[in-house]
Amino acid sequence: MGDTYPTLRSDDWSVQSWDLRGHPTTVLQLEPFRLSWIATRLVTFVHVIRRTPDDYQSVLDDYNALRKYAGKHKRSFLPFAFQCAYALLPIYVGRQFSESLIADIHNQYKKRWCILHVPSLFDTDTAELHTLKAKSYWGCIYRPFIDETIAEIAACPETAA
Repeated sequence: MGDTYPTLRSDDWSVQSWDLRGHPTTVLQLEPFRLSWIATRLVTFVHVIRRTPDDYQSVLDDYNALRKYAGKHKRSFLPFAFQCAYALLPIYVGRQFSESLIADIHNQYKKRWCILHVPSLFDTDTAELHTLKAKSYWGCIYRPFIDETIAEIAACPETAA
């Protein structure tokens, strides 16, 4: 149930609708397992949030709700933190993001145990995507998948709709 994303490369994504603190949110979920990730499953949630955050703290304020949602909706039988990590990838869809927020999105990275939280901004006026540019050792084996996933979902026409 929920929105559809027919342009995604994989049919394995599940799509749900959710209300995040009064804002309509589309949640895309995929749980890939790869031997190259040290035999780990990466329970991935992309939250497409239709809201322009005021500042980076308001992005961080959403983290607990995103984490709680992930805990309730993960399908893997593997327990969290044992060969099972979470990728929480919120994409804020809005317009006229502040320069300070964009800079924080590009550079801020919060290290959390077995959780990769990589917020992004998608500007509907310019179709520009802003995401983490700073490189971190923490979670580096997942980085190509995370970067590709964020770019693919941001490029979907359904995201800007």
